[in-house]
Amino acid sequence: MVGRAFATWLAATVLAVAGAAHASCPLPAGPIAGLAATVRLLEPAMPRLLITARLELPAEHPDYADLLYLRERRVIARGAAVDPMAPEVWQAALDEVAGWYGAPPVRAGDPADPVAIARDLGELVDRVGRAVRPVALIAWTPEDRQRLAFLGMVWNWSSYPRLIVYRLDPDDDRVDGNLGAMARRLDTCAFAVRDYVAASAPVARDLFLAENRARMFIVGSEPDLPGAWPVEVPRGEEVDVFAFDHPLVASLDAYAAVFVGDPAPVLTFARLLPYVRTNLSPLGLTRVLVTPR
Repeated sequence: MVGRAFATWLAATVLAVAGAAHASCPLPAGPIAGLAATVRLLEPAMPRLLITARLELPAEHPDYADLLYLRERRVIARGAAVDPMAPEVWQAALDEVAGWYGAPPVRAGDPADPVAIARDLGELVDRVGRAVRPVALIAWTPEDRQRLAFLGMVWNWSSYPRLIVYRLDPDDDRVDGNLGAMARRLDTCAFAVRDYVAASAPVARDLFLAENRARMFIVGSEPDLPGAWPVEVPRGEEVDVFAFDHPLVASLDAYAAVFVGDPAPVLTFARLLPYVRTNLSPLGLTRVLVTPR
């Protein structure tokens, strides 16, 4: 359902554990690489939260890019001791990520111990996976309700509430009658996607653009493009962006978007609810549209 490149990356993150209640996520060794991979897994296409001018590591250091990623997402504070990583820095980083979702904090082990790192990140993923509230957005073309227009995920229970849109596999663009099964195609080893909202593409668009009262901004992407975002989508071109038929997203496997200008998105969803198919009750819909305090 998602594009081949993104699906390949997604499959690489999933490792089934026979007989276990959930999957485990294989992660790189080392606190910085492992934590960066964990954040990318928990927060697809996560936007930057700040601009980083200088790091504590030289550019040739193998952890430079991952530390830059973490610093830009405010996971590791500027000036923190990372080579080697201090225990208090490791604890603070784990606390920061768990706090995005109101998840119970992880009692950190020694960041110099690979076994402790794997255990700490595994606990973090497990706790966050239980806390998040992902909702699949399935949109079909107005001409043919059996043809998929775009596939996204409403990702509100996060430090950066947004809509994540995935590139489709051109050879698999049919809308399955089992919408729950389509939602589950967005599952990862970190979280399951069970809830969905499905509608024709114009209605799905209006869920976020509030009948043209809101503006659409691209704020993050997979792959991450340094310095590219945020960018406002020109009015009237949003549907092309949703469908990856626009130059802004031509090179992307997935992107994150926010919508500015609609003061009451819950009311917009409620007003358009008669035009969508969903397995959420009105109360459930409200729950997934709120954001952490």
